Amino acid sequence: MKFNILNNTKNKLAVAGILIIVLAVLFYFYRKNVLNNTGLQSEFSVKTVKTLSPDELKRILPAGIDSIALEFGIKKEWIREQDEEPSQEKVKKPKTDKTKKPPAPPKVFLWFSKFIYIPKDVPAAELNLEIRNFLSEYDFDCTGNEEPKTGNLALTIFNNKDSAKKKIAGIDIIYSDKVKRDAADVCLILNRVEDIPIKPLEKILLAPEKFSVVLPDIVEKIDAQTVVLDSKRDYVLFFDIGNEDDLLAEFKSDMRDKEWKSKVRTLCYEYEKAAGVFILNPKKIHPFEFDLLKEFSMYNLNSYKDTLLIRFVSDEKDRKKTDALFRDITSRADRGARSMIYLVTLTQEEFDFYRQDITKLKRKGYKFYNFSEIMKKRKNTAEQEEKVVITG
Repeated sequence: MKFNILNNTKNKLAVAGILIIVLAVLFYFYRKNVLNNTGLQSEFSVKTVKTLSPDELKRILPAGIDSIALEFGIKKEWIREQDEEPSQEKVKKPKTDKTKKPPAPPKVFLWFSKFIYIPKDVPAAELNLEIRNFLSEYDFDCTGNEEPKTGNLALTIFNNKDSAKKKIAGIDIIYSDKVKRDAADVCLILNRVEDIPIKPLEKILLAPEKFSVVLPDIVEKIDAQTVVLDSKRDYVLFFDIGNEDDLLAEFKSDMRDKEWKSKVRTLCYEYEKAAGVFILNPKKIHPFEFDLLKEFSMYNLNSYKDTLLIRFVSDEKDRKKTDALFRDITSRADRGARSMIYLVTLTQEEFDFYRQDITKLKRKGYKFYNFSEIMKKRKNTAEQEEKVVITG
């Protein structure tokens, strides 16, 4: 009996020992897991904030805000600063008069105060958002007070570390009819889309951006033509003028009138949904070119000289090519161009870069159209200008 009791006691001690060891092991792994998770959480929750002296911030913040304004096509002369710094001249303290009321509390001087005048087509809310994102990099923020009638926005800038959110700088974003951005209307016509594989071409044609394409007319690339037509994308037609030796020319100067007129009529019926027809005249056969334009005008299909196009050609590739395209667009706009139709050849990769970077131009006020839209706008603009001239 005693032996059984002793045996049971040993068993109990053994079990208890095992349980203690298991608990110790479990506690070790639990503690290790908690420490790892805490470290990982701290790593992801830490926000990088640039810490600078007040003097540095007084210089960097207003300069950064000016740069953001420039990204929206806002000119430097539209940004005015109000000097909030106190005069450095020594002022003699007047003698105190006990009968007078105590002086008002000293004025709080701001780091900077700006007035930014913007055109009507600049969204003040978007400009405000970009300024807030910039300020957050230095642990600053701003609140906005919008005037309902005008849409003008008054921004109050403060330090996030200040629980009172005391104003240290201010910006007034003011709409003005007297300012206008140097932007332009742009139409992009993609040429030689038949060189792009079918699957990537389908992806390009389904992109939300506004542009047009030249309809492929090569028999060997009939699949590309079918894809363009099925996509309902705005397209134009290119036809060459040549002489009897130009085998690839659709219209030859030695063709009989009945022959080329019949061809014009057939094309107009076959491609009635085309945005327009361009007559390419490399041999400068102007009389025949004039006759063709006149014949096309008799049907519901607008025709144009190829001189309407800006042919963009670059030896660059990938993003360097699209960068060169954007530089060309802005350069022409800076010189006064307000409506441009570009003929370009892009690969699938280059078109992707174009889509990624087009936002920069749109933010500056550039508007993009397909060929049908830009020609309609040109017509409406011309009619409005004519009315102004007529009404004097």
